[in-house]
Amino acid sequence: MINIALLFLAYFFMEFVAWSNHKYVMHGFLWRWHKDHHVNDQKKVALEDMQFSGFEKNDYFFLVYAIPAILLMIIGFYFGYFSLVFIAIGITLYGFTYFLVHDIIIHQRIRIPFLRKNHNLYTKAIINAHFAHHRPKSADDFKNFGLLIFPLRFFKK
Repeated sequence: MINIALLFLAYFFMEFVAWSNHKYVMHGFLWRWHKDHHVNDQKKVALEDMQFSGFEKNDYFFLVYAIPAILLMIIGFYFGYFSLVFIAIGITLYGFTYFLVHDIIIHQRIRIPFLRKNHNLYTKAIINAHFAHHRPKSADDFKNFGLLIFPLRFFKK
């Protein structure tokens, strides 16, 4: 039971890690990796018309998140510390969620027809919050660095 709790704690903690890394690392000293993710921001292009060149330097952050999870899994299995394996699974599940929501649903880097339309209230709010960060109308919009947790005002748009 403790291992399942660790899995969920790791998953939810990763939202804080993603938020803080987005704010302080991606928009900080590793902006050179992240800036190509913002290349479409100044263009007033509809989501369906955005062009992606395939790999972005921003995709390096996948490794930044994956390597610790892989190491935790290897150490956990090798030494029999299965709590570490469950933490690694939580991190990995968050990474999968991030990829699904951010790259497929929001930015549509992989176009999957049934994930492009018919969004529920929460998914629409996620999309609104993320695009407010990319195309801010105010300083508060740009300060939205989270993915799954964001200000309630985005539910109203």
